[in-house]
Order: sequence, then structure tokens, then C-alpha cells
Amino acid sequence: MKKLLLVLIPLALFGQVVVDTVIRFPREPGYACFFPELNKLYEGDGGSGLFVLDCSTYQLKPEIPEPLGLAHNHWSWNWRRQKLYLTRYTGDTRADSTLVIDVAGDSVLGWLPVFREFYNDVYLSDIDARFKPEVDTLYEYDCAADTAIRRLPIHSTCASWDSVGHKLYVGQGSLKKLYVYDYLADSCLKVIDVSAVDAMMPDALIFGTNHRAYVSSFQTQPLSATNLGIVDTERDTLLGVLPVRLQENLYTQVAVDERDGKVYVTDCDGILGTPDTMWVVDCATDSVLKKFECVHMGNTDMCIRWVPWSNRIYLANFGPDSTNGGSLVVIDCNTDSVIVPKMLLGDGGQIYDITLDPIHQRVFVTGGDTNTVYVLRDTGYGIAEAKPSGPRPASGLQVRTMPGWFDLRYSLASPCRVDLSVYDLMGRAVRRLVAEKRSAGPHSVVWNCQDLHGNRAARGVYFIRLDTPGFRDVKKAVVTR
Repeated sequence: MKKLLLVLIPLALFGQVVVDTVIRFPREPGYACFFPELNKLYEGDGGSGLFVLDCSTYQLKPEIPEPLGLAHNHWSWNWRRQKLYLTRYTGDTRADSTLVIDVAGDSVLGWLPVFREFYNDVYLSDIDARFKPEVDTLYEYDCAADTAIRRLPIHSTCASWDSVGHKLYVGQGSLKKLYVYDYLADSCLKVIDVSAVDAMMPDALIFGTNHRAYVSSFQTQPLSATNLGIVDTERDTLLGVLPVRLQENLYTQVAVDERDGKVYVTDCDGILGTPDTMWVVDCATDSVLKKFECVHMGNTDMCIRWVPWSNRIYLANFGPDSTNGGSLVVIDCNTDSVIVPKMLLGDGGQIYDITLDPIHQRVFVTGGDTNTVYVLRDTGYGIAEAKPSGPRPASGLQVRTMPGWFDLRYSLASPCRVDLSVYDLMGRAVRRLVAEKRSAGPHSVVWNCQDLHGNRAARGVYFIRLDTPGFRDVKKAVVTR
């Protein structure tokens, strides 16, 4: 087993962000994905294999030795079967292949033949299936057997899933159209003309709030910058275009603040020595709320993430010279202002990825130094991660699945304040069930699968967390219908 060098004492405080742990890998890690249910992190190592990190101990497990590193945004996670699908793009005459990994067992299940033109795919948990675009065909894969079960004759370059509206939006690339597919009824609902979006291939969507989605290119724009289109997903129409510049692609330059219903777009011209602008868009009014300089010198086309528990934007900035290769920028979504303008990690090398752990409220930053992953924590917001002190309950949290609801039970050894809440996979609060002092003895609470607004929670994995002054317990709940 490979050894890791760990630094467990907080190293530095930048504004309201602390470096909690530094993890040095045997080789340089690349793009990453975190699995909250299993508390482990996968890190690509540039094509030689996958590092597997147990995040409860920060110990490196045996490497998955396949010649395929994690490519940014080119993977999909089947949480129902705990399978990870990694698509390889060879760039030559060979067909691509998709590597299927059993994440629970950290083992390779096999390779799937796919087609080489485009490597975006999407997993739909509603029907336990993957969809893979391939120019004139959209393939559907059954995830139980991992086999292609049909070919849909749709010109496709990128697929995006609307889990709320139960629709699949398939980008038609150079044709500049979005195909709206009702996968439950197996029918085409509409074709949206997105030619007003100034992009070579406006084919990818990011979903906001208030029935809004934002369309631009999944592929890099090598010759010119593109802008951003607004799609009404209730009526499936293009509402307008925002005059922002996306040099790389939609997924690395746009983030959605689902708490406040805002979209953050980095206006990047691709020039390292010039300022970059952050646009803040209101999903309710389709208007620009604010526009401010987020980076004085650099390039913010690498990675952007919204951190729900602190309501902040984390942004990777590629620096203007070789001696200052990159830094991390942190933006407060409450004030829409930069609170950490330039957080240097290690020698200031390039930051490859920003990955979130919503349960333990950690931010994993890959890069900034050779062979290094940094574990960051927010301070001043959210729930403190220090171990609580005080009386422990007589029993931990027990969750029983009932038809259409969950029976939650716990017992207290002495009277104390109890916080019992439901969170989704991104750490967003879905429902607060208890927030008051409770007497000693057994207690029972029902979660009827409704969110904060009384609406039915979407299908998927949720976490139910019990907090008392001396104890915390987290259990998983799966809403299936």
C-alpha cells in the first residue's frame, strides 16, 4: 500500500477559509470525484490509474491500475448501484470505451464499447439508465446489465437531465437545436432553436431555479468566446441571451446558488493578464443583479463550485505567470463580493479541481502544489465540525423506511437541545424536523418526504442528521417515488 504524507494541523487561515489537512500523493493527482455515501475520494493521476482515498482516515487504498485518469466532467455516478462510469476519449480511429468501476469494492467491472465522437454521458436514476450522445444517434444503456438496449435516431452531442421536470435535453450541436425528450413517455416533446446563442455548438445545459436552465457549449471554444442562453424549462422556449464570455465550457464557468436562486458566470476572455468579471443572474427575473471584478489578473475558466453549507462560490484562477501559476478565489453569495481574493496553495501551481463533501462540510482542492490535495473548511458560517462535548444520547438515530414516509427514532439520556434535519447529496437543507429542547427518553419523528416548501422531494439519496450537544449521527434515506 502506498504511503501518504499528511499534515493534520490547520496550516493557514485566509479570510474565513482554513486549510485543515494537506495530503501528498505518490504522483500528481488530477480531476476528482467524491462519494458522500462511502466517504471516499477518487483522484485521477494523469492516465495511469485512479487513486482511492479513504476520507475517514485519509489513508490511500490500493490504486485502480487502469490506463485512464478522471477526465473533467466525463464521468457519471450511478448511486443506486454504486457504479462509476468513466469515458475515455482517444482522439484517434479507435472507438472510445467506458470503464465501469464498482466503487464500493474499488474494482473494475469491465469496459463498455461506446463511440468516439463525444464523451459526455448522463445517468438517470429514475429509470436506472445512461444516455450517451454519438452525433446521429443517442444510445440508451441499461445499468443493471451495462448493455446498450436501444439507439434513438437523434443528432446528439451533449445530454442534460432535468430531474425535476423528468425530461432529457439533448443538444444537437452544429444544428443549434435542443431536443426535448420525455424519457418516461418515450416521446419527443419539442425542438428548441438556440441559434441566437453565439457559440459553435450550443448543446449543454445547467439547471437553475424557477424553471430556468442555461445553455452554452460543452466543448471548448478555441477561437472565440461564447455567451449564455436562458431556457424556460416549463414552456421549453429560449427566453434570451446574456452577454457574458465563456472561453472553456459551460460546466467550468457557471455555478448555481440554489439557496438564493442565482447563477454565477465568470466572464473570461482567456487572457491571463487582464481582469475577469463575475456576472450574477437572478433566476426569478432573468436579469443581471450585479457585475463585479472577481480576479484582477488571471484566468477563471478552470473550475467553479457553489458551496451550499456556507453559501459561497469557490473559483479556480489560473495565474498570469509561471511563478504564480494559480490561486483560489472565494466569493460570498450573501453580499456578492470577493472575501478571499487570492488564496495560494503550496507553490501556487495550477488548481485542477474543486470537489465537495456535503456531509462533513469539506472542500477538496486538487493542485496548487505537485502531488497534493488540500482539505479546506469554511469558518464563520455553517455548522462547526469540532466534536461536540456534552451528554450523549441513550441511542443513536434509527431510520425505518415506510410506504411513502420515514419513521425516525432516537432516545435521550437527559434533556437537551435536538436538531434533526434532512439534507440532499449536495448538503442543502431539505427539511428541518426538530429544532428545540427535548425531554429524556425515546422520541419518534416522521419525515413525509416533503421539502421546506411542502413539495414532494425528488427521487434520490438524502441524509438525515441528528445533532445534540454531545453527539451527531447521520443515516441515509432513499426516496424512490
